[in-house]
Amino acid sequence: MKCVWVLAAVFAATFGRAAPGQTAPVNAMCPIGKEPIVASAGTVEYKGATIGLCCPGCGEQFLEWDEARKDEFVTLARARKEPGQELHGRQPEAKPAQEAGRNAEPWTDLYTLATCPISGRKLGSMGEPVVKRYDGREVRFCCAGCIDRFEADRAAAWKKIDEAMAKDQRPFYPLDTCVVSDEPLKEDGRDAATEIVFNNRLVRLCCKSCEKEFRADPRSFLKKIDTAAADAQRKDYPLTTCIVAGGELGSMGEPSELVVAGRLLRFCCAMCHPKVEADPLRYLRIIDEAWRAKGRYMPQRTDGGVEPEGRKTD
Repeated sequence: MKCVWVLAAVFAATFGRAAPGQTAPVNAMCPIGKEPIVASAGTVEYKGATIGLCCPGCGEQFLEWDEARKDEFVTLARARKEPGQELHGRQPEAKPAQEAGRNAEPWTDLYTLATCPISGRKLGSMGEPVVKRYDGREVRFCCAGCIDRFEADRAAAWKKIDEAMAKDQRPFYPLDTCVVSDEPLKEDGRDAATEIVFNNRLVRLCCKSCEKEFRADPRSFLKKIDTAAADAQRKDYPLTTCIVAGGELGSMGEPSELVVAGRLLRFCCAMCHPKVEADPLRYLRIIDEAWRAKGRYMPQRTDGGVEPEGRKTD
């Protein structure tokens, strides 16, 4: 990863120069992404200064800043002290929401509920959520005071979390057969699935016997579920722009994709993924609202499942 950052910085400094007759960007790092600017992402002008970007949508976000903030960035950029500059040549440090230590674990362990599992308060209502990791799963609390209560009775807390996550993700589940055996999940027209929540992801199986096989190789089965979800939602995907940066999908090559809590999210590039990891709920609200604007939340399911009630966006 270190090499990637070094090369990106060199590219920004060398190949990102302006064409003849065009003013060179005053910055090496994007004001929004805080990553090396990329020539293909374009530039914006502010008070005679050319501002380079890392993604096409970053320009609009920069121009929405108030004048004092934009002036401060230009001043820092000209002094080569703009935010992100200190990361040249090395991998960026983990942000608070990334400190849970995902490492080689499936990234689908993100906590995607809107509320604290202990207090029930809306996350963010008491300041920055506290992110912890237990048993390979991420949990987000409204405040540090809830941690002791969680740890005092993990079984009860996990049960509450699993029930809420299953309810939230069930309407988006893309398969009407068991991901392990391919057996139908319905018997005589009624739902007969056995459900588990693994790494904060809902998995529907035909029987308890398949759970053991699933747990022996969860990555491959989660990948199958994610592929099915992406295929089901891609055709009628409600956004034409990157859900993070706002640039047109395809403007930087083939769009990048992630499935989060059963929802397909599409990006201009993979550099936008960490922002979803830092604040998944923000982007789930955006995609749910986009589906709502189209009159539905996701493509019509073929297994007779109902459309989701939707998550609150207030």
